[in-house]
Order: sequence, then C-alpha cells, then structure tokens
Amino acid sequence: MRQLLRGEAVVWAVLVCLATAMAAVSFGYGITKDGGQVGPGFLPLVSGVALAVLSAACLLQSVRRAAPATEPATEPATEPATEPAAEADDPRRVRTLWTVFAMLLVALLLVPLTGFLVAFGLLVFAVSAFVEKQRVVPAAGVAVAATLVIYAVFVLFLAVPLPGGLLGVGGDG
Repeated sequence: MRQLLRGEAVVWAVLVCLATAMAAVSFGYGITKDGGQVGPGFLPLVSGVALAVLSAACLLQSVRRAAPATEPATEPATEPATEPAAEADDPRRVRTLWTVFAMLLVALLLVPLTGFLVAFGLLVFAVSAFVEKQRVVPAAGVAVAATLVIYAVFVLFLAVPLPGGLLGVGGDG
C-alpha cells in the first residue's frame, strides 16, 4: 500500500511540474492583447495555475497518507482496508471509460457536420443520460447549461470563433 501511495505522490508531483510549465509558457503567447483584451495565453495561464494548485493539494494529501504514523496502533484493525487500486480494476469502470471515449470520438466526428456547440451539447447530454443514468429532462438541462457556458466563455468573452459546421452554429466568423 505504501508503495502505491509513493507512486501516486510521484504522479501528482509530475503533474504539478507540467502544469507550472504550462502556465510559464503561456506568457509567450501573450496574456492580454492591445486594449486590455484577453490574449491567447490567458486560458493556458489560468488552467495551468489552477491545475498546479489542485495537483499540489492532492500531492500534499498523498504524502500525508503515506507518512508513517507517529504512534503505533494499540488495536489491530478488524477489517482490511480496501485498496484504491481495486476500484480501478473494476470492469464496469473500464467499460464506462471506453464508452465515454467512444462518445467523445463520435462528438468529434460530428463537429464538421453539426458544429462544435451542437456536438458538445449532444456529448454532455449523452454522458449525463446514458453514462450517469440521469433522467432526460435534467440531462438536457445540464447539456444546455454547459453549452451556454462554453458559448459565453469562448465566443462572447474570449471572442474565439468556434467551428460552425454545415449548420453554421457556434460563432464562426
């Protein structure tokens, strides 16, 4: 178990380094444009910093779990602890992962036809309804809300045109 936690800590440490490098490289793209507009490096900076902070928190948690206890336990545990790795070997979780990957591939193939926003909305709906087993109306609500957020952030705020596909939906300029 301790070896598994050490490996987990190494993964989080590598992720902290990669996220920090991503944030540092973003300055080369320009964080802002003339007139104070958001530049192409803004999103990599924000996501790199956020990922570095979250990864550092996970690293700290992993190191704390791996640290030996200062006092030995007075009573032995009656139930063995479940291994986190056992969850990853669950065939249902693996099948779910492959299902989501297949849905993502279908969504990517739909972009030239439907446009990014429609394909993204359909992907979110499919994952919510079929993978997460949400009812149709709440799944549709989540899909619409997520699509509107993506539209607001990329098209309205960042002024990034999204592929409109044959339907012409999405802010292609």
